[in-house]
Amino acid sequence: EESVNATLKAEVLTRSSHSSRTSYAVATDLSEIELKKILIEKMEGNKSIQRSDE
Repeated sequence: EESVNATLKAEVLTRSSHSSRTSYAVATDLSEIELKKILIEKMEGNKSIQRSDE
């Protein structure tokens, strides 16, 4: 029973620390993901351009 309580406390602590992250930090994470998507799309686009040149 003690271990269950400890697990619950840890869960609550991690959740509260995550929710305390500022919206700015979340927005930064989102923009990083978007940038990575754009980069991947550009790289894939470059590959298809190179193939058509051959």
